[in-house]
Amino acid sequence: MSELKITQQILEDSHELLLHVEVPQDRIEPRLRQLAKKYGRKMRIPGFRPGKAPIQLIIARLGRKALVQEIAKDIVNEIYQEAVDMVDREDALFSLGYLRDMELEPLIYEFAVPLQPQVTLGDYRHTGIQAEPVDEADVLRLVDQGLQELRDRNKVWRPVERPVQYGDLVTLSMSMEMETEGGKESVLDEKEWEFMPNESNPTLSPEFDASIVGMEPGEEKTFTITFPEGIGQWSGKTATFHVKVLGVKTQELPELTDDLVAENTEFETVEDLKDAIAANVRAVTLRENEEKALVELFEKLRGEATFRYSPAILTQGIETLAKEREKIYYTYGIESTEQLLKLQGKSWDEYQEELKPHARERLENELILEAIGEAEQFPVSDAEMEQTIRDSDLEEETKQELLQSLKEKPAYRDHVRKVVLRRKALRFLKALLRGEEVPEPGQHEIASEEGSQDDTESVSDPLSAISDQ
Repeated sequence: MSELKITQQILEDSHELLLHVEVPQDRIEPRLRQLAKKYGRKMRIPGFRPGKAPIQLIIARLGRKALVQEIAKDIVNEIYQEAVDMVDREDALFSLGYLRDMELEPLIYEFAVPLQPQVTLGDYRHTGIQAEPVDEADVLRLVDQGLQELRDRNKVWRPVERPVQYGDLVTLSMSMEMETEGGKESVLDEKEWEFMPNESNPTLSPEFDASIVGMEPGEEKTFTITFPEGIGQWSGKTATFHVKVLGVKTQELPELTDDLVAENTEFETVEDLKDAIAANVRAVTLRENEEKALVELFEKLRGEATFRYSPAILTQGIETLAKEREKIYYTYGIESTEQLLKLQGKSWDEYQEELKPHARERLENELILEAIGEAEQFPVSDAEMEQTIRDSDLEEETKQELLQSLKEKPAYRDHVRKVVLRRKALRFLKALLRGEEVPEPGQHEIASEEGSQDDTESVSDPLSAISDQ
């Protein structure tokens, strides 16, 4: 059979390779006859027994165009793969190619294949952006706050011989009579009732709590109150209380001692606890400051860079983002994106438009990181790529399959290499934000370790999963 007739054209506007693929007629005719014969077995044509009518008559009855269209749909993937094997372009992302148009007579496919994205960076080494240093005054304040919380958690109630104050723990004997049409009715009779008078959040009513405040231990009192309208089961009703204060306790903070620390934490001394809180505060603050600076940095880098990439790549990013969000919604009881859109009254097209800015920012951030990785000439070893797979959250069996793919599939190898490059570029940018000295391009050494989890969780570094390809 004849080979495909392929012409190539670069689409500058969409940064794609257009493949114009004409399928020779001698590739179509055998399939056409076979398909017509298949349908002919079920057709009843006057003058012929079932399945015995001439092929051309069957084709005429069914319509040649309709049959060719069915064949075209059946063989589109086969033709695309054959065309890919015949086209020698290292810059084409054939895995993302799609059918753009089709003609039937003769059968011609137009496939659009995204080209490798291109990025021109600004001066990423001298942006003038740095992470704010840790404010030691804030560190001391938060250390004191942490120590105070430890003491608060270990407050003890101590009996006191003084009038009741708001916030005390008061033990009362109390009876309550409600006024009704038939006279007074006993509603409560408590021998030992504990409560805490609260000025902003009273127990029974503001008047009740206020009546108890100021009473001495052992003192008795009778008083009448009317409950406010619209509040609780006694709304608007009048009640008479007879109370006696049996005891008053107040909360006391324990002293901050080594014993208190040892009993309630993993540390032995107050100083050890102070040092640990301070170290944690510094680490968290530094991370937050870096994240804030990274957002600002990537915004500036995106503004200074020029990008060329196919809309198909952005569409893929939107679909990936939608899948990620679907997993999040699932934890809230929403089974699928379709269910979410139904609840929100949105169409899929509207949802895509909503996600597009986020997907574009993510895509361009990743492209910037890859471009920095290439510009800095970060070395990427086989061991680093293998470790990236081993450190993933995937099942062990999947990891072994991907390790094999790393050896056998160049496209997957390039994908993992880019993941490692992005991580190295992110650590490099963080070093710049901290004002650290960094090696010149081409002088970077292979890291002994691939960094911590924090390197992959930055808001500005949405790394693709290593199993995406």
